[in-house]
Amino acid sequence: MAKVRLAHIVNQLYFAGKEAGIIKISSAMDKSLFDVDIVVLGKIHQDEKMRGNGIRSIELNKKPGNDPKVVFRMAQVFRENAYDIIYTHAWNTLIEGYVAAKLAGVPIKIHGEHGTFERSRLKDKLQPLIWERFDAVTTVAADLKTRMKDLFSYRKDNIQVVYNGIDAQRYYPSNKLRDAFRTEHAVQDKFVVGTVGRFHPIKDHFTLMKGFALFQEKVPEAELLLVGGEKNGKMISNYQNQVDALKLQGKIHFLPTTPEVTKVFNGFDTFVLSSISEGCSNVILEAMACGVPVVATRTGGNPELVQDQVNGLLFDVGSAEQLADRLLNVYKNKDLRKRFQNNGPSFIHENFTLETTVNNYQNLYLRLLERSNQRAA
Repeated sequence: MAKVRLAHIVNQLYFAGKEAGIIKISSAMDKSLFDVDIVVLGKIHQDEKMRGNGIRSIELNKKPGNDPKVVFRMAQVFRENAYDIIYTHAWNTLIEGYVAAKLAGVPIKIHGEHGTFERSRLKDKLQPLIWERFDAVTTVAADLKTRMKDLFSYRKDNIQVVYNGIDAQRYYPSNKLRDAFRTEHAVQDKFVVGTVGRFHPIKDHFTLMKGFALFQEKVPEAELLLVGGEKNGKMISNYQNQVDALKLQGKIHFLPTTPEVTKVFNGFDTFVLSSISEGCSNVILEAMACGVPVVATRTGGNPELVQDQVNGLLFDVGSAEQLADRLLNVYKNKDLRKRFQNNGPSFIHENFTLETTVNNYQNLYLRLLERSNQRAA
């Protein structure tokens, strides 16, 4: 049997967010069955993580804004590589990827939505019209499938929910890693609230800082660590202004992105995700796998991961008061903390492993190809 040729289409390539998920899943696929490329419309900003994992990246250097020529360059790449499947991701590759695949005669076309929809009067009309032309549209949470129907009146039955998964061999509870992290950052005797993720408005770190400030009034030994921003990132100055306004200098700390994420999670006493919008959050899964109590916003796919009072706690988007209350609950209630520490890893091992996610995607690809071959016969 010839290998299945698959190309993911992304706008830019960073080793973060959905792009990291694409790389992670593609790297774990059965190399005897699949060859996987990533076609990048714009720039490849970081590809070191892809070296040696069997994934090739192709950079098209699309001009900023509308660049009609990129469709023809993409179609040429599709023909030259004889892809069996193209897989576009989010709005920025939706139309160009679909048109290029049609021009190149690619048999199977899949589109993926990951958490936040692009909205405007024109986009609200265009997206469902294009989605229905794909053989499948994947979402990473059932909530996204529901929102596609509610927001866009989308009725075609081609949506497949495929949850994210993590490598449970990489993310695990460790007292050794916990001690190392807390010693390194001099927080051995602190109650450490932490988060991991890019510094971006959609992550709503301002609510996180406000909620922490209310919590810290009652728990002076608490400190907040925000991990994932660059030292000179554009959000840092805004965040620092917030710290100054809250008079929490020395209590809130910003740490850059690090490959030692497992050590970071283990160093936290509580992990918080304060996002306004989420699909299937990898950092929630990673924190749970490390046995860290999770407090997250009641949005998107978060309630599909965080079972309130069972393996974590939920709060309303933008509510600093509710966040402070949830943090205080975790701090005061040792039995609750223990429950979350035990239930988190078991929940991940039973439901959200990388192996399960990879198998679900591979089965989807093979099923769609079989259907296509039957139609062509």
